[in-house]
Amino acid sequence: MKRDHDGGNFSTAVPKDVIDVLLNSTTTSDHQQYLTDDLIADNMIDMMIPGEDSVPVLMTLAIKYLSDCPAALQQLTEENMKLKRLKDQLGESLSWSDYLSLPFTQTVITETLRMGNIIIGVMRKAMKDIEIKGHLIPKGWCFFAYFRSVHLDESNYDWPYQFNPWRWQDNKDISNCNFTPFGGGQRLCPGLDLARLEASIFLHHFVTQFRWVAEEDTVVNFPTVRMKRRMPIWVKRRSDP
Repeated sequence: MKRDHDGGNFSTAVPKDVIDVLLNSTTTSDHQQYLTDDLIADNMIDMMIPGEDSVPVLMTLAIKYLSDCPAALQQLTEENMKLKRLKDQLGESLSWSDYLSLPFTQTVITETLRMGNIIIGVMRKAMKDIEIKGHLIPKGWCFFAYFRSVHLDESNYDWPYQFNPWRWQDNKDISNCNFTPFGGGQRLCPGLDLARLEASIFLHHFVTQFRWVAEEDTVVNFPTVRMKRRMPIWVKRRSDP
């Protein structure tokens, strides 16, 4: 779809991607309204962040932690190879709900989010005077809720600096205030399930089609979570079915 300088459309083809959707018009009553160039640019920048940072970093960290934990990698590989063989026998591709049938894969993603979520915290504004653990936050003040201080608190998690996806097999409740990689309350990130789905699909195809050897690298946690050397790995296609 293309738009002329006056905001009109040369064609009204079915949108094929997000650019088409943003350029498409919306109808309000008898008047047609178009997104301004500024709003289009704002939307594109907002969508680049999860596309470039949050989910890709989640995938990278998962490979890092799996590389350092052979037992977890083996169990995750076996789980995904079982699903792949089933899909091959049925002649089917992955469906929307298949990732939910990979419980250990979900625990790996959950543990990765706990240890190295790229969103390290959120800013909030006090709408009234509030006291938290003896500290007064006056009305109108802004404060920073630091997720890592909660996720890596030994009073919330045993051995918090140890990658242990099995901890989530016994504690399946991830909707509590001690686990907030996607925020919480009314500002809960709407991409929560999409991020998990994308990470699940990536891990499924990666571990079932490839083997890899990771070079030594370090997780950097400030100002945002990232790999110091961008996680270099040597990849080889699997030969086993």
